[in-house]
Amino acid sequence: MYSIGKFSNLCNVPVKTIRYYSDIGLLEPSFIDEVTGYRYYDYDKMKELNTIQVLKDCHFSLKEIEQVIKRENDKQDLELRLHNKVQELEHQQEIIAEQIQNIVQVKNSIKNAETFNPKPTLSSCYIEERPEIQVLFIRGKINIIEMDRLVQKLFERIYAYQLEVVGELTAIFHQQDRKQNVADVELLLPVKVTQPANYIKLIPAGRYACINVKGPYSELNFGYSRLQEWLTEQSLETEGVFMEQYIKGLIPSEVVNPINIRPNIEIHPNDFLTTVFVKIRN
Repeated sequence: MYSIGKFSNLCNVPVKTIRYYSDIGLLEPSFIDEVTGYRYYDYDKMKELNTIQVLKDCHFSLKEIEQVIKRENDKQDLELRLHNKVQELEHQQEIIAEQIQNIVQVKNSIKNAETFNPKPTLSSCYIEERPEIQVLFIRGKINIIEMDRLVQKLFERIYAYQLEVVGELTAIFHQQDRKQNVADVELLLPVKVTQPANYIKLIPAGRYACINVKGPYSELNFGYSRLQEWLTEQSLETEGVFMEQYIKGLIPSEVVNPINIRPNIEIHPNDFLTTVFVKIRN
């Protein structure tokens, strides 16, 4: 028999590890001296330890290894466990490959002086016939972070005039100072007018160049830029101003009482959907 030190050297496994295996019942010593408490191991234990190390190299947990050792003569069980382990590792390999790809993308972003945040998803540019729409409007020079207050004031007018909302909120940025985060904003909300009301105007019917932007509002400039490029490519002339219509995002689609207006925090900013559009000349 071998002392634990000699056994450790022969198997190339630290003494501390062998003691731990013994303490958890995974590798019992062949003999323990009752007087000294020294542990001794024979050749059979060397084979057991080798099995443990091989299974560890196959990414088996100590609990799984214990189960295999208890059923050492069950070849079918071991083959099934090895098959499952291969599938598990292949799945991990796919995850690691995806992580490597993400790291490479981040590395390239840094190299190209880009941010870590992904760009929004842009649809193809297209032309759409839009009917004439009556809208209730409000306009103000505001700090962008206070946009919700202007929205609330608009809905207060809806509530005061008892108007029915028939479309999505639209905004026009007449002038914007991005450094100061201040903008001259006009909000427009399609309504059904049954009696005379103030602050009503028309968005004219006609052909509109459009692009859909999926992503945070802070990234809408990519949509504006792409639409402007496309208009130039197609030799199309515009009349009027660019507008953005909030199809899906923080702005609630239905509000009964302006007091109840709350941002829709269930939607991730990457899933916001906005249409940027502008009227084109015939």
